[in-house]
Amino acid sequence: MSVNRSQTMNPLLITDGTPPTMDVLALNAFSGVITDIGCDAEILRGWARLAGRSFDLFARAEPLERLDEEALNRIIVSGVDGIVLSGCRGRADIQQFDVMLRVAEATNGIAPNRIRIYAEYGSSPEGLLSPYPLTHASPRLEALVFNGAALAKSLGCLEPTSAPHQRVAAPILAGRSYVVLKAAEAGVPAYEVLPACADEAATRWAQSLSLDNGFASVVCSSIEQAVVVSVA
Repeated sequence: MSVNRSQTMNPLLITDGTPPTMDVLALNAFSGVITDIGCDAEILRGWARLAGRSFDLFARAEPLERLDEEALNRIIVSGVDGIVLSGCRGRADIQQFDVMLRVAEATNGIAPNRIRIYAEYGSSPEGLLSPYPLTHASPRLEALVFNGAALAKSLGCLEPTSAPHQRVAAPILAGRSYVVLKAAEAGVPAYEVLPACADEAATRWAQSLSLDNGFASVVCSSIEQAVVVSVA
């Protein structure tokens, strides 16, 4: 599978878990919407039950070492299609999370392997140094996500915030490369979370950089970014 599927893959949108403010037809332009796992399960149900919804709904989970089993059970019965595992440290985390989901599905009467996994790299830098292959890590694994803002925060370095600067810290460059290569190895697409750019030009530059570097698409971190990306 070619990792650079930018011509055929729509972007993702990440929200803070509040009810949608965009029309469902506009949201359907995205391949998926990601909400925070800590939000009220009723809000997730509201997203899941949106009339006319064709986008996939994901919840963003805490890193595995902080993931609450009870919260996981509440989330998977809300109607989500998958979970974005933040702070992924590699193959072992994905395999352990697969087991947790298997138990949660059985406990809640959900069909096996219905809940998919997107593994997010960034907030746990050690995950970007793991030599272990992701091939066959889990049949649920459908994509990798690189979160440069999370990596920058964990290391104390800076992301670019305006297009004219076009300056990217070395750890982010290395992390970006790692995720694209790991996605190719696993045969799944890779997405990059766009930095919280201050203007339209910066957003367009960041999106272009992602696609030029082999990401299949991007993750918009705001409605404003989503509008720019959707007309790019």
